[in-house]
Amino acid sequence: MTYLRNHRVLSSTDLDEVRESIINLTAPHDFNVKGKHAQLNVCVAAAKCGDLSLMHVAFGDVEISVKSPEENADGLILYLVTSGSGVARHAGRETEFSMGRGFIRDLVAPVNASQEGFGVFALPLSKRKLKAHARSLIGDAVDLMGLTFEPEIDFTAPGGAIIRKTIHYIAEALDAPLLELDNPILTAQMEDMLLTQCLTLLPNSYKDVLNGRSVATVVPYHVKRAREYIHVHADKKLGLADIAAAAGCGFRGVQRGFMDAYGASPMAYLRIVRLKRIRALLLSGQGGGVISDIAKKWGFTHMGRFAQAYYQEFGELPSETVRTSS
Repeated sequence: MTYLRNHRVLSSTDLDEVRESIINLTAPHDFNVKGKHAQLNVCVAAAKCGDLSLMHVAFGDVEISVKSPEENADGLILYLVTSGSGVARHAGRETEFSMGRGFIRDLVAPVNASQEGFGVFALPLSKRKLKAHARSLIGDAVDLMGLTFEPEIDFTAPGGAIIRKTIHYIAEALDAPLLELDNPILTAQMEDMLLTQCLTLLPNSYKDVLNGRSVATVVPYHVKRAREYIHVHADKKLGLADIAAAAGCGFRGVQRGFMDAYGASPMAYLRIVRLKRIRALLLSGQGGGVISDIAKKWGFTHMGRFAQAYYQEFGELPSETVRTSS
């Protein structure tokens, strides 16, 4: 079956051309064909769905190896196999994928894979965008720290089956009825549906909170002490030594404890607490000054880096927050 046939961007037997096309659409990938007489025949298609891009890549009846280096820490790629099978080595784990088993790659780590007769839907995702979408679903009151996904996806399980059907449905809609119908509202709804399903149906660090279940993680007492200290003294000048002293343990202990409990280092956690305090002030209009003055009061002296950190955390610039609240 040909997927996204009306959105084809490449049909080629040239490996260099294929590499260049994939780089422009997702991330650098180095492909090599196994077998002296194997004939590569690659078809690449890509269609916009709101701000997302849904891709389909088919390599033909060949065996290939793929290497991709560490890339953007904000990026993820969801793979839904439509033909063939393979195995990927990623983040210290080996994951098999086939038409029933998918794979989600975190671009912060390199990947090595081998695959045969391979065809796949690829959906690039942004952690920042997923985090912003999660906040739109449950609000700002809940702490949403680092977002991580389990790399293996069972597309035969109920949650995986729903996402598989959704991707196929959207691909068919983009290829036929929506091809001539310019309806950004509808495609934005499809984008929201994909983001919601990824967050609520795939195994990830936000899933329980988003589905209304309490997270029964046992946080060590020294980490709780450090966390409370950060929240009480977030408006003061703090360093890792201060936080470790409040926790009553060494640097390595408090670092490891925060990463295990919250998916972030103590200093990254402090930065997020400060960003949330600034956002609350901007939304309430009680900051008592311009954005740069408020940011400096909470330890952000470089406005460019502050705006970038704020955007990565909340999906909008501080000035946009002020306009929304006015």
